[in-house]
Amino acid sequence: MSTSIQEARALLLGDGATRPKLAYFAIEGVAEQVRIALSVAGIPFDDVAIPFAEWQSHKSSTKFGQLPEMTLPDGTIVTDSMAMLRLAGEADEEGKLYPANIALRIKVESALGLVGDLTRAWSPALAISMRPERFGYPSKEEWTDADVIVKKLRVNFIENELPRFMQYFAGLIKENGGHFLTGEHLTIADISAYQAIHYFRRGLADHVPADCLEKYPEILEWMGRVEGHEKVAAYKASKQAK
Repeated sequence: MSTSIQEARALLLGDGATRPKLAYFAIEGVAEQVRIALSVAGIPFDDVAIPFAEWQSHKSSTKFGQLPEMTLPDGTIVTDSMAMLRLAGEADEEGKLYPANIALRIKVESALGLVGDLTRAWSPALAISMRPERFGYPSKEEWTDADVIVKKLRVNFIENELPRFMQYFAGLIKENGGHFLTGEHLTIADISAYQAIHYFRRGLADHVPADCLEKYPEILEWMGRVEGHEKVAAYKASKQAK
């Protein structure tokens, strides 16, 4: 086991008396990729759900006024979901989630960058219905044609932007052997990309049809491989059992 893996596991496991605590809302959101990565890495953790009704009173106790936050056994607060994801990946005893090999790690980081691009491209279409004033529109109470604009943005994304990103991800899969995004093994890039893309078939956003990924069989097959990974499947099964 490499020194970096040992150090990451030491941070997350401590002396074994206290488990890391991952605090987020009772939704998947940006914390779900961290939950999956911790589970794949074999790191037990406490999944702390903050009720939306309690968020305003809880907000001032967070480091930067936002969630998720991870509290490590030694009391260290980790505030960024991507930092948490990388830490969980580094703690994988098999060294597959976040490989130490620099060439492979560059592939992982490049794929994570593409996930970030996808998320940023989609964010305005998602956020405009929740915080329209940030985009120069009236508040929700005063914006009479909100649904027209929201629909226009989301339909445009699904019809024009999503195909472009799906082509990029499919290209990575093919380029790296046809199994996962960066090669033969599941990495944190697959977990992060899976969560970002899986969102579009969950039927959560208005004007985003749950079958919008059916046009991309290579992507669906890859998602099936992620879901079929033994440790990912075990996490999902344990989640459903609760």
